[in-house]
Amino acid sequence: MKKSVFLKSGFVAIGILLAVNMSGCSSFTENESGNIDTQPSQQERENANKITMKRNETEEKEAKEILEICCQACEKATKEDKLNDLEMIRGLVTNLGEKGYTAVDSENQINMTEYEKLQQFCETVKAKKKGRMTVVEVTKNGSCTIRNMETQDGNVNIIRSYYVYEEGEMDQSSEDIYRAESWEYTENGYLMFSGWLAFEGSYEVTRDKMMEYTAYRVLPLDETCRELNRKYILPIGYERNNMFLTDWSEEDFGELDFYDAFDLFYRENHMGNGDFTAGMAMGTSAVYLISKEKFEPVIMSKFRISSEVLQSKTVYYPEEEVYEYKPRGFEEVEYPEYPYPEVIGYTRNNDGTLTLNVQVVFPYRGLSKVSIHEVTVRDTEDGGIQYVANHVIEPINDSEIGWHVPRLTRAEWEELYGGN
Repeated sequence: MKKSVFLKSGFVAIGILLAVNMSGCSSFTENESGNIDTQPSQQERENANKITMKRNETEEKEAKEILEICCQACEKATKEDKLNDLEMIRGLVTNLGEKGYTAVDSENQINMTEYEKLQQFCETVKAKKKGRMTVVEVTKNGSCTIRNMETQDGNVNIIRSYYVYEEGEMDQSSEDIYRAESWEYTENGYLMFSGWLAFEGSYEVTRDKMMEYTAYRVLPLDETCRELNRKYILPIGYERNNMFLTDWSEEDFGELDFYDAFDLFYRENHMGNGDFTAGMAMGTSAVYLISKEKFEPVIMSKFRISSEVLQSKTVYYPEEEVYEYKPRGFEEVEYPEYPYPEVIGYTRNNDGTLTLNVQVVFPYRGLSKVSIHEVTVRDTEDGGIQYVANHVIEPINDSEIGWHVPRLTRAEWEELYGGN
């Protein structure tokens, strides 16, 4: 399976990713071509696929103005120590929009400005006519990407220029010219596209190219939905937990994994991996015995659950009053590309709870809707959050799309580590 192959080289791939200028809307994978003798040589491929595209005079002037606007905003934010502040990024995106530019933040947390221009460009692509446009993608840490796009005969060529704010200037860190391998404007208002970025020996890696997958929310989204997403859903997400992947409720917690939940919320309370998580014991087959007084409050701060039910869902030793806990090991490492949640609707219930309608967006798979689920939450009197239920409305309908790896069962763990 493709997942197994990637997992074997996952840590190498992660190292490569860290060396690449990436933006939050985008994700990357390796080019595995060239490993078979019958494949054309690298030089032949490059010559065959060479894209010739240059900015025109108007686009050069636009780039200068865009970089000046970004530089001024980053300079002010740096002085105020707000370079990664959401409101700073919102202000910059808004300012670019007021100047007539199509702009978006790299994490799709702010409505795209001048989005109608991108919609029109997508129509031009569909009609196989000629057209050009520019999109500015603002990223945290004082960086931005300018994408100049041209289309003809249904193909889209892109100049991707990445800039980083350093010492009062926006310095160009990289530039790639490529043809979009995929391009789709979806029914729910997303533009999904991908293309190969070439490194031409700039990095000491075994691959000459990497695929970038990009997702832009084009249609505006209600700001309340965005705020609810940031408060309740984004902090959990879909990485190393199944809270939003399976059906459960306070009446029946089903297959909800409380050990993954412990990882999530223990880190939240202790500002880091802490004493028990995989980062401290990866690959060591470690087993911890965590006292009831330490384990239960972490879970009960987020779920309305009794000690008896929690103990039945975990491994608990009543005589010692401790919970058995095993950190995730190498066999439980997940695919290093994850979707992200987007709240697209909500209902305030009579009992004081709130039900959020959540759409799962997966740029790496080029999908703007992998599935849809409903999450019910309640606010506590002390200002906390409790998760009440999750219900999957539209499940993932393709097994190849999955990324989640469940923890080993007790029998599987014993088979692997029982003799240690």
